[in-house]
Amino acid sequence: MTISNASALNRSGANPQAAVPDPPFAGPRWRQPRSGTWVYQDAPGAAHVQAVLLDDGNWFLDLWSAQSRLLACGSAPASEVAALAPALTANAARWAPPSGLDSSRRRFTATAEAVRAHGRPVPDNARVRAATAASPARPSALPTETPAPAPAAATPAHRRR
Repeated sequence: MTISNASALNRSGANPQAAVPDPPFAGPRWRQPRSGTWVYQDAPGAAHVQAVLLDDGNWFLDLWSAQSRLLACGSAPASEVAALAPALTANAARWAPPSGLDSSRRRFTATAEAVRAHGRPVPDNARVRAATAASPARPSALPTETPAPAPAAATPAHRRR
């Protein structure tokens, strides 16, 4: 009669570590280089977000440029990480490395607030305009910017006689 390794460990009092489930944000473009750390990257060699699990259950996110320069950082609950990572990386190309940790935190906070307000990742407007302006499906006569609404006072009121 043979005893399985699991049975032997249970009888000896040693318990194998239970597998930690993947966080809710883990999916395409995410990888786990080591326990408690996840990395989001759109393409090889591009900017990436590193997410590290904190003791309180939140995640600390660092946005790193393609040249490995810190661009933004801050913490968020796991429920927001899936939307924050693409929003942060979408802005990486237009952000120069900040002059300090406070600048990095302000960028993160502004991006997190925009994502929360819109309920989805907020891409860099310059990238969106460039992509839509070059689209073959877009007629060339259409503007690439949304026109500003006319003020109410400038709109003539029509009266019935």
